[in-house]
Amino acid sequence: MSTLAVSGLYAGITLTPMLGNSYLPEASRLQPTVIPIQAREGEVRTADQGGDQAGFVPFPAQAQFETGDTWVSGGRRFRLYGLQTCLRGTSVTISPGTVRDCGQLNLIMAQAVIKDTRPVCTTIKDLDEHNAVVACQTTTGQRRYDLATYMIAKGWGFAAVDNTGHLIVPGYRVAEESARSVRAGLWVYSDMPHPVAVLTGQKGAQR
Repeated sequence: MSTLAVSGLYAGITLTPMLGNSYLPEASRLQPTVIPIQAREGEVRTADQGGDQAGFVPFPAQAQFETGDTWVSGGRRFRLYGLQTCLRGTSVTISPGTVRDCGQLNLIMAQAVIKDTRPVCTTIKDLDEHNAVVACQTTTGQRRYDLATYMIAKGWGFAAVDNTGHLIVPGYRVAEESARSVRAGLWVYSDMPHPVAVLTGQKGAQR
């Protein structure tokens, strides 16, 4: 069984119970930081047009990405559950003498993945009227994959942890270790600033 399949299986075990209702385990500690935005007057969420599973809708074509794991559409901010991408303001050396913002590079590649895989998404939890956590699935190819698993396996994402340092979706670590071992995506850069390590360090410095 492939790494994508194994990690996706574990992710499915974690995510499936959440899809039928608003349940989110220990939601208070799993929620990403909420940055409220003002919804534009008259904007409403569109109905399902093209998603072939109940509750899944096509990824919004006009989404504005803030990071590789967060985007804004229809006056709301969406965060891909269990995924952490490289942080803006951290640097990675892509070739001798050439340094790029890791978060920006990750954002560009996330957009490319979205374009190629044409995912459909469903809301796991509405954090408030302007912010939600979602799960997505790819729709291209012979089978569907959990989008976060796919991004992590390709080296363009990482397994997120909660405020206590526990993995939000443990199965994502399988995909991350596989990507690291083959130096996929961002793992090819020896000085890649792992976002979870950076965030953990920042949190420790604030104590």
